[in-house]
Amino acid sequence: MFFKGILLGVWNHPWKTLGHIFSGFSISFTLIQIFQHFFPDQKFEGWIRFLCLAFVGIIYGVARMRKPLSVRFDEITTTIEVIFGDLFQQEGLRAIPVNEFFDSKIGTPVSEKSLHGIFINKCFGGHPDVFDRAVEEQLFGKNFEEKTKTEGKTKSYPIGTTVIIQNTEKNNNVSYLAFALAKSRYDTCKAYCDVPTMWTALQGLWEKARNSSGGSTLNLPLVGSGQSGVNLCEADLLDLIVISALTETRISRITSKIRIVLHPRLFEKIDLRNLKRHSKG
Repeated sequence: MFFKGILLGVWNHPWKTLGHIFSGFSISFTLIQIFQHFFPDQKFEGWIRFLCLAFVGIIYGVARMRKPLSVRFDEITTTIEVIFGDLFQQEGLRAIPVNEFFDSKIGTPVSEKSLHGIFINKCFGGHPDVFDRAVEEQLFGKNFEEKTKTEGKTKSYPIGTTVIIQNTEKNNNVSYLAFALAKSRYDTCKAYCDVPTMWTALQGLWEKARNSSGGSTLNLPLVGSGQSGVNLCEADLLDLIVISALTETRISRITSKIRIVLHPRLFEKIDLRNLKRHSKG
């Protein structure tokens, strides 16, 4: 992925790359001229000098255009980090977006291709009894609406409602925060979400993390890009999540680190250099 970042940076911005190469060439040429002014006996001329200057210029230009693999913001109380990787390989709490019903049946209610479906299959072997028990215990006494839909659970909880699922992997003390991100259509069970709904869902996640993380790193995926279908491109979704995290952590500390984990397939679509504008520095 390191070399892929270089190739994509150069390919997407060829003229800017040439500008950086020329800058590197010019800086190197100036430094050599200064050196030879003070040490005239040291000869560095001809093709050797040109090739060395060209090499330095190319290295400088390519390095400036390389797309980064991660970026971080060091806030007063919290570090916000964005990386490419596998959510299920990250240490700390892992956030999983679910629908308003906290459905668990793989099929029509929960697509096996969604992160929720992958979570159910990976951590519960497709038999989410632990998930259902944790949901029922933690949502006992919470407000809900009874709704009829073609398949799955019928208790609908407010967007942003979040429960913690603990010790779901063998020999590995891992905790997940399942939070209601999307609503479901009653006739098809298809999940759907929009920007205001997503913002509300993230606020519920941040609040639960404040009370339950114990300072551990909170990992979350690029929510809204999958089955929930928020009508934004991947880069704009990432902006929204970062802005929400920055806004909330500047109001009140959430945890020591929030890590947004992007699937490697998004590397060509998202340039993390664009996130630098959100940093206070």
